Amino acid sequence: MTLPETKSREPKQARSRQSFEKTIEAALALLEERGNDEFTLADVSARSGVSIGSIYARFEGKDDLVSVAHGRKMDDIDAVSNYLFDSLPSRPEDGLQAIAREAMDKTIEVLRQYADILRPFMLRATNDETISRRGAASHAVLAENFARVLRSWPGGYLGQDEIDWCFNVSYSVIARRLGLGSTMEGSGKFEWPEISEKLAGMVASYLMDTTKDPSDVA
Repeated sequence: MTLPETKSREPKQARSRQSFEKTIEAALALLEERGNDEFTLADVSARSGVSIGSIYARFEGKDDLVSVAHGRKMDDIDAVSNYLFDSLPSRPEDGLQAIAREAMDKTIEVLRQYADILRPFMLRATNDETISRRGAASHAVLAENFARVLRSWPGGYLGQDEIDWCFNVSYSVIARRLGLGSTMEGSGKFEWPEISEKLAGMVASYLMDTTKDPSDVA
């Protein structure tokens, strides 16, 4: 997927670079604290200690700043997602439910770690195409990591469409529990280990019903 370009002008000098980074960090902090994007560049200036003039010298406005901050955070999430899933040991002797549980645990870990910043970005994505497209790319990274773990199961061929369905359903449950896409935390009586166990069981049951013998796959 081609990622959207921003209009910001990243400086090369060390001092200017420091102000640039402080501006992005301040925007991210305000997004997390407020749970939405209802802040001004004056708020960013006050938080970062960077003058309004300097901010406008590097960003075309608040939308551009938020897009750059979003891209940075999505890069962080992708890197953490890749690291966590790559660190999983290869245990082909494990059953499908155990493998699904590992994939589910890591998915939950990523989303819980970044829930506070994902909430305001998901709200903004509903009417910001740049945020929506970059968020979709990050979602695809997490989905592929999830799928890669499940495909390591040697017990039969798991269809990609079926794995994608499992990921999307699981993601929806986790996101609802975290209150992603809303300003209120989602309701739910189960603790995270139980949520992971139940989702892994659902995934394993569904995929077992759709599994094909490897010899039947061309």
